[in-house]
Amino acid sequence: MSKGSMREQMPVVAELIDDLRSAFGVDYIDSILRAGMRGEPVFYATENGHTVGTPVPVGIRVGTDARGRSYLLDGLTEALPKEASKYEARMRREKLRGER
Repeated sequence: MSKGSMREQMPVVAELIDDLRSAFGVDYIDSILRAGMRGEPVFYATENGHTVGTPVPVGIRVGTDARGRSYLLDGLTEALPKEASKYEARMRREKLRGER
């Protein structure tokens, strides 16, 4: 960022990141932030006209497994746990049956 620190330019985002670090650990959250800054669509924030990270491309679908956890589906299917892909397949079948 050009002028001032991120904390000054994006105070709400900085506070959210601090809360996430407290809840999930500094190393884990910082690794996600770094990945977003390297171009991976895993973290993106905007505030006061400033942005950080990489937005998720339009058209990316997010699925949910049987336990309510969310997963990116498009282009990242190798990262899906087996249970999530089975759940998604079942949900697609149920949706098709309902449309007939």
